[in-house]
Amino acid sequence: MREKWKKISNGKVMNSLGPIGILLAIVAILFATTPSFRSSNNMTQILLSASIYMMLSMGMTFAIIIGGVDLSVGSIVGLVGGVISTMMLRWGLPLGIALLCGVLTGALCGCINGLLVTRLGLIPFIATLGGQWIYRGILKLLNDGATVSLRGHISRDSMNAMSFLGNGKVLGIPVPVYFVAVAAAILTFLLKKTTFGRSVYAVGSNVETARMSGINVQKIKLLVFTLTGAMAGLAGMIMITRMTSAQVNCGEGYEFEGIFAAVVGGVSMAGGEGSVLGAVVGALIVAVLRNGLNLNGVNSFWQQVILGVLIVLVVYVDSLRTKKKYAD
Repeated sequence: MREKWKKISNGKVMNSLGPIGILLAIVAILFATTPSFRSSNNMTQILLSASIYMMLSMGMTFAIIIGGVDLSVGSIVGLVGGVISTMMLRWGLPLGIALLCGVLTGALCGCINGLLVTRLGLIPFIATLGGQWIYRGILKLLNDGATVSLRGHISRDSMNAMSFLGNGKVLGIPVPVYFVAVAAAILTFLLKKTTFGRSVYAVGSNVETARMSGINVQKIKLLVFTLTGAMAGLAGMIMITRMTSAQVNCGEGYEFEGIFAAVVGGVSMAGGEGSVLGAVVGALIVAVLRNGLNLNGVNSFWQQVILGVLIVLVVYVDSLRTKKKYAD
């Protein structure tokens, strides 16, 4: 019986149940102590915020599983908004085409990150840190360093469509949640049921072993960073449809929340371990935490401190778990 419990506590079951337990505990505490947390309107706001974190954390999950990280996703979120607003306001493109180009911009940024890693041999931390600055700089050039509002500058039909995509509901559920559900289903299938997914885990577990088994490691890394960028592009699309404006500071710091959500959701910073479901739950934890802190009057500066401490703690616990795993 003891051996059976040990296997469960160290295995995939605990990795899945742990984040859900954390989420339920936080929700229970806020439900009992913060009356405004219980309102249906607040639950909607949590889901809307979580949808952006979910897109980022799902993409970040792939990057971390292969043993990397992407520090540029926050800047990509902002840049995508800048690209969409530029295409609609300056070029007069329809909303649908502008949104598609925005997501493709995210994928292109991710591809550039991947090329820096695979072709130039830069470590992901440095490559994506450089990308963070580059993409943020391009956004500021596009917007001339100012916030660009779409409201009142595009057609009423386009404005209504944006409002529906970003803040509308279908069957009482926010529209962005449906985007997340579709993305999560596709990514889960990719990660669990395809050769690509098995290769992602193999590269993260042991690069040399993966290479000797015939896996094109460089190709997998390039595809993963492109995918991570595309997911940041989807997050940027949701962001601008919610805000109907492109702000130069949009998405700042989101890379850390993406990492926190992925790791608290069970993704190992050592690579080779993690799931899309865990990333989704981790993103919900981030959204609920943010919401709870706001409702209890904690200012943004203290929130930054608290989340920073939590990121350090989560990564530290993950490192201890990894050491114990290899020791056993």
